[in-house]
Formats: sequence, structure tokens, C-alpha cells
Amino acid sequence: MDQNWNDIRFFLALSRTTSFVSAATQLKVTHSTVSRRISALETALQTKLFVRTEKGCRLTSAGEQLLPLAEELEKAALKFQEHVPDRDNQLSGTIRIATPDGLGHCFLASRINALQSKNPLLEIELIAVPMYYSLSKREVDILITVKKPTVDRIIARRITNYRFGLFASREYLEGFPPIQKFGDLAEHRFVGYIDDLLYDQKLRFLEEYSPALKTSFRSSTIIAQMNALKAGAGIGVIPYFMAHTERDLVPVLPENYLEREFWLQVNPDSKKLARVREAIDFIVEQMLSQSHLFLSLPEG
Repeated sequence: MDQNWNDIRFFLALSRTTSFVSAATQLKVTHSTVSRRISALETALQTKLFVRTEKGCRLTSAGEQLLPLAEELEKAALKFQEHVPDRDNQLSGTIRIATPDGLGHCFLASRINALQSKNPLLEIELIAVPMYYSLSKREVDILITVKKPTVDRIIARRITNYRFGLFASREYLEGFPPIQKFGDLAEHRFVGYIDDLLYDQKLRFLEEYSPALKTSFRSSTIIAQMNALKAGAGIGVIPYFMAHTERDLVPVLPENYLEREFWLQVNPDSKKLARVREAIDFIVEQMLSQSHLFLSLPEG
């Protein structure tokens, strides 16, 4: 039986996404194409690789045995691409970047065009949602997180520290008692995360100010929280780099801030590709050259 690399690509994509639709999106084909290619692979191997369930496609025992072999072929394919003359020097292809929602929406999205202007054949996919994707499963090429990774095989570097503070709209503050000390916060409304939907315990910002603070509006994303603050919903914790573009938000007790880190992570095999290295260099340069946005309060 002689299967080509494309057959293995379809197998890997479905094993990682567990959905024909998601695998199709990743491979830029139709879901029926994914289904057809998997069925053809199963026929050629004369064994069932996936069990179709209401919750998605699950690997059979035969599929689980094939998975590590398929991943080895994937590594070999990446090495082959690296050694094709001038292939990666063209800086073409797709780069998928996953970030926390605030960084993706309010910093990278407005700057990534500079990378594509320099490399017009690059296609960028920015996943700016509050959850982590897997580098080891090749769901993304570059991953930015708010905590230091613990996976040994992943290459990681700290990009920068960044600060948070309490903010509220001028309209809200004018309608409520003045705040001069922590004790005054008890008379105010707060905006924060939904506890059971937190994707990282490092996001329990309000508890660090005071465990007694109660939220009256909660959201799973920092973007929604910021928009609620702008509308006068209360006081919330916002990163400085987001507050820099929101002139109607005012710092509350500005001398009291929180600090976190941004970590950039990449799979060692993916980092061999020039387009991935170029994207990493671009992201790091953008964040370091504008470090004042991450560490300083907005003026005025």
C-alpha cells in the first residue's frame, strides 16, 4: 500500500480537530473532501481509523497506533520543505498565531499589516480568543500566553512584562462616591471575568485587589469588559496597552497596579521555517519597541 503525504495530512488534521468542518478549515478544502479522503485512507489500510460520534471523530485503537507514525512523517515533511532551495526564502504560506484576546484585538491586529506589506505572499490567521491552542498538535504556529510554559519540547521566550490597573469611565465616576482609598471601592460596581470560564487562573485580577469585591457584570473576554466599562457599567481591571486607545477610561487608584508577563512559544520544527521566524521577529520587535504602552499609564 502506497499512501502519499496528503493522505497523512488529512488524517492528522482530523485527529487534532475531531471535526470534518474544522479539519476542512485548517486544510482549506471542503468538509466533504476531508470525509472522502479519510474514507479512502481507511479503505486502503483496510481498517477503521475513526469512530464518528455526536461529539466528533474519535481515533480507534488502529488510529491511535498510526498517529505517532504520521507525526514522524509530518516532521520529515517539514525538514524536506526547509531544504528545498529558496522555498522558505519566498516567505509565502500561512502562519497561524494564537494570542490572548486583548493582545490580539487591541495590539497585533492593527499592526500585522506591516508584516504582510513586507511579505505580500504571507497569509496571517490571528486567533484572538481566550483559550490556548496546542503547538505540539500543530493547531497553531505561534502561541502567546500569560504564563511561562512547562512543556519541555516547546521553545519559549518572555517578550515583555505588562501592567493592569483599575479603570472606569468618567461618566460612571461622576455619578458615584469619590475613590481615594481601597475602602472606598466597597460602594462601587465592578466588571470582571466569569469565574468558571476562566482559561487561566492568573486572570483573577479583582481578587488581588480585594477578595471582597463583587462583580455585577461578567464576561469571558477582556474586550467585552472594556466595552462595558466605557458604557459606565462600573470599575474593572484593564491592561495599560488597551487603555492607551480609550481616552474615556480613567485610572482608579493608579498607584496600585498588577503586573504579568507575555510569553511567546513555538514548536522547534515550525521555527525552522523562515516565515515563522520572520513572524516571531516582527511580533517581538513590535512589542519591545512600544514597551511604554505595556508598562506606562496613558497620559492625560
